[in-house]
Amino acid sequence: MRFSIFGIPTEVQFSFWFGALMLGLPYLQADFKPMILIWVAVVFLSVLAHEFGHALAIRAFGMEPEISLQWLGGLTSWSGGSNLSRMKRIIISFAGPLAGFLVAGTVYAATRIRPELLAPNDSAAELGRFYALRFLMTVNFFWGIVNLAPVLPLDGGHILEHALGPKRARMTAAVSMTFGASVAVWAFYAGSQWMGFLFAMCALQSFQRWQAEKTTSTSTTRRPDPRPVEPPMSPAIERDLKRASDALDANCFLEARTLADTVLAQEPPRTGRIRALEIVAWSHLLEGSIEQATQAVRAIEKHGRSDAALAGGLLQARGDLGAARAVFEAARSIGDDRKEVVGPLIQILIAQGEVARAAALALDIVDSLSHDDVRQMATIALDQNALGWAARLHEAAFERSRDTEDAFAAARARALEGDTKASLTLLEKAVKAGFSDMARVRADGAFAQLCAAHGDAVAALLPKD
Repeated sequence: MRFSIFGIPTEVQFSFWFGALMLGLPYLQADFKPMILIWVAVVFLSVLAHEFGHALAIRAFGMEPEISLQWLGGLTSWSGGSNLSRMKRIIISFAGPLAGFLVAGTVYAATRIRPELLAPNDSAAELGRFYALRFLMTVNFFWGIVNLAPVLPLDGGHILEHALGPKRARMTAAVSMTFGASVAVWAFYAGSQWMGFLFAMCALQSFQRWQAEKTTSTSTTRRPDPRPVEPPMSPAIERDLKRASDALDANCFLEARTLADTVLAQEPPRTGRIRALEIVAWSHLLEGSIEQATQAVRAIEKHGRSDAALAGGLLQARGDLGAARAVFEAARSIGDDRKEVVGPLIQILIAQGEVARAAALALDIVDSLSHDDVRQMATIALDQNALGWAARLHEAAFERSRDTEDAFAAARARALEGDTKASLTLLEKAVKAGFSDMARVRADGAFAQLCAAHGDAVAALLPKD
């Protein structure tokens, strides 16, 4: 289900309806049978209002948001904005719960002005209104309170994260883990299985992130190193390290390790030893030798911190996607936008079903991706019905390559999304760049709505042969 609210693309996945229905199962036992349908409708409107609050704040800061409702909540993502200040990020996080409070407050004010709105009788219509108003107040108020808990990945956790800053990422994870576990224990004791499960999962993710922060903490968070300043590396060692790195880039893993071992045999300064061990670790990891890569990383950690890309890649290779994701996201939070960090993070997000966020991340670093990588991500987004992100990625590829296929694909994605104006604009760009296959446009059902709405404009662009 896809639609647009004030120009903000919105997608509702099937899992959202399933989750809302599961939460409302107790209402199947109610005497008033439509109650569960009212519940699902209220959950839909409430979560949509919450995400719309985030989206308005994002738009206010000059970015284009996109909303996706999924499972038991939603996600509002956007492209760009990597340089947003911490205060702006706090505002964006708080805007969601605030929108819910405004909905609850408006309904409460209406019932205070007209108390008869909450006076149910035997009329089905008035009973439906009674339950709808009650649900709107309770869902929006209590979900807002829950969402402000200082637990990741809830909004309150993100507020805490931005308030403490990237240098205190491990402290954020510790607070989130402790608070989440405490609420989970209380909720299970109180008989609220759903809330207990929610906070237990949050606490587990926070624990994984807390563990990952051991690896990704930056040197600025540590005490000054009391060791003397290292002597500079000799030109011979620098030359061997460069040759080893080039061999690694060329996928000549045995040669890379041999050269790195040559460096290690010369007992280089600490920095040189770490660089050589990283080459050894990467060569084993890329060959699939997980145990040998792990041993090399342990050797690195005797001398300093291992690289976030290496540590996260090793966790990913072991299949621990939660911990790997925490490592990569922690690295990104301090400005590490290397392809070795962002690329695996995108893969993990796709594997975990967060395609819209993966596409937004790819668009954020689109200039560092190859043309084929951008197209591949756009294709995945299209296959998963993240149509707006597919269009943006194809358009970004077109702006870089001027390939008419990219402009055509972007126009097609916008047409499937139902945004006929944007589709027409992109089709115009394709024509100006040299696209002339009118038969292909006519034959593609994706453009049926575009041709119906703007038939004359399309015909003017691509007259019949």
